[in-house]
Amino acid sequence: MIGVLAIQGGFAAHINVLRRLGVPHREVRLPADLAGLQGLIIPGGESTTMLKLLQAFDMKQPLQEFAASGRPILGTCAGAILMAERVTHPEQESLGWIPVTIERNAYGSQRESFQTTQACEAWEMDAFPALFIRAPRFREPRSEVEVLTRLDDHITGVRYKHFTAITYHPELTEDDRFHQAWLTHQVHGAETEPVEQVTT
Repeated sequence: MIGVLAIQGGFAAHINVLRRLGVPHREVRLPADLAGLQGLIIPGGESTTMLKLLQAFDMKQPLQEFAASGRPILGTCAGAILMAERVTHPEQESLGWIPVTIERNAYGSQRESFQTTQACEAWEMDAFPALFIRAPRFREPRSEVEVLTRLDDHITGVRYKHFTAITYHPELTEDDRFHQAWLTHQVHGAETEPVEQVTT
């Protein structure tokens, strides 16, 4: 069972992908919705609004406990912003799970939305379509953070332990290979190991 955080943003697109792949899934809005999940997807949306709603729904601490349990988490765009240790342009609070800096709106107003392709050698994925919408970019990853995808000299996807974060939206295309690869490599192929509790 895969959960999709459904308090704000583009959660429906991820649910549609999971449905097409035949994966059991559940919308997550309350702490009780996290029970029994094998993994969690945090969608794109508006990261500052998401943080406020997490607080309003008493979800921040349950999410930290879920993260500490070692179960896989995937974040896309705003989800990636929430997962990064440090956020810039401008600075804001985050959940702090991945030791990397993320710069918001990294491509400027001239490139607010564009589609290109990405490739992920670690997951043996040739070019797949990816939509960038007011996308951030990763900077200054620590040595233990694995870079999964790039766009020119920009880091667009990273993996750290059981956390995967990408700055683009494969769920808004008709190609479901990225989600399938995440399920294969991070969910079904992962051993759940508790990690040090993250506090904010």
